[in-house]
Amino acid sequence: MFERSLLKKSRISGNFFVGGRVIHMAFFSDGEDRRKLLILYILKRSGIPLSREQLVLVLAENGVENYFDISGRMLELEENGYIASVPAFKLQLTVLTARGEEVVSLFDKNLPRSVRESMDACIDAHLGEFHRENTSRVITTPLPDGGFDATFALVEGGDAIFEIRVKLPSAKYAQLAERNWDSLGEELYLSTLMKLTREQNQS
Repeated sequence: MFERSLLKKSRISGNFFVGGRVIHMAFFSDGEDRRKLLILYILKRSGIPLSREQLVLVLAENGVENYFDISGRMLELEENGYIASVPAFKLQLTVLTARGEEVVSLFDKNLPRSVRESMDACIDAHLGEFHRENTSRVITTPLPDGGFDATFALVEGGDAIFEIRVKLPSAKYAQLAERNWDSLGEELYLSTLMKLTREQNQS
């Protein structure tokens, strides 16, 4: 298992543990263990659930593997209880489990500082974008007649609290609607909510 592999390598380096905790360790993880540790590190550093595509983006911008390789590492981590998939609105997000939190807390300093700093900078640059993507969703599907079926949703706790589905006549209008949704979604939600819950004047 991942932990045993890390612990075995660290013992070879002359490290020791008390109550399962690392007291001293000079080991720097490499190979498969390092790639898995990077995934755990990104989730911990981000502090929010991330989609697989968002994890891939951070890793790819730091020169790590490709989508299919990362997907395989994530599957192994999930099978061993270090991460978990949680359903969101038409999306699967990945969260760090308590077990994963413990492992990354023990071993994250074994990643070279330059790697951690590069990851941190990339996460900081994209975190606002990731949060918007996970709480404000736009899904567009091309139709045979050249139009687009578009779904716009505001998401809270993994569920859509406001959802609009419309047919748009062309890719141009789909792009305009997607761009405007970021700034208008909450306004539309509040306006719709107020109008729907307003008491009508009795004649």
